[in-house]
Amino acid sequence: LNMIKRKTGNSSDVVIREIKMGGASDIKTAIVYIEGIVDNQSIQDYLLQSMMKDDHKEEINQHNAIDLLSKDIMTIGNISSINNLDDLFASLMAGDTLILVDGVKQALSASTKGGEKRSIVESTTEMVVRGPKGAFTESLGTNTAMVRRIIKTPDLWMESLKIGRVTKTDVTFMYIHGIANDKVVKEIRQRLKRIDIDSILESGYIEQLIEDQTFTPFPTIYNTERPDVVAGNLLEGRIAIFVDG
Repeated sequence: LNMIKRKTGNSSDVVIREIKMGGASDIKTAIVYIEGIVDNQSIQDYLLQSMMKDDHKEEINQHNAIDLLSKDIMTIGNISSINNLDDLFASLMAGDTLILVDGVKQALSASTKGGEKRSIVESTTEMVVRGPKGAFTESLGTNTAMVRRIIKTPDLWMESLKIGRVTKTDVTFMYIHGIANDKVVKEIRQRLKRIDIDSILESGYIEQLIEDQTFTPFPTIYNTERPDVVAGNLLEGRIAIFVDG
């Protein structure tokens, strides 16, 4: 906990909640999350309530605490265990909640991403007479879901990576397996992984870092804020790149 406080500079939005577990209330546990980028309700309902109920108090000890927590006690969807500090901070900064148990050299990370998001509104730059009105927002998950709702096939494959040493921006590329050219998919994957830059603040950064011909008046990469346009292009075998924010 001291290490987390030091590394985050004792920031006021880092919340550390200490709990005691076990039959004799002798196992010290802590929950760590960052206010504002988490869904408070799910921490309340699925983490705190389930950990502080008395059902499992007797059998918990340090050896099985992590195992019991992840398999039996936590009622939240996505839980993974963390073994190193880099993953720990990456997970914390992404809006997950960390569960630390005294005497156990592992941490649990529960997926509690949330916070304020802009709702889906009509596109401001690309007007449409027929077809869906909704446009992309700044949230990556919302955007990929909007395309998933249009193309309901398991062959719509997505791969995610983090780019940017400081911003660690989530970037996802999406293609339809069997329609998109595998060589192009492989090339895009390699080019994205080669990007070494401090910050990706907008999709234009990615565009400039991976495009081929720069001395041409014609756009080699198309950009749009409408999911139906992306869906149409994916069905032609193109590859879509989404950037968080």
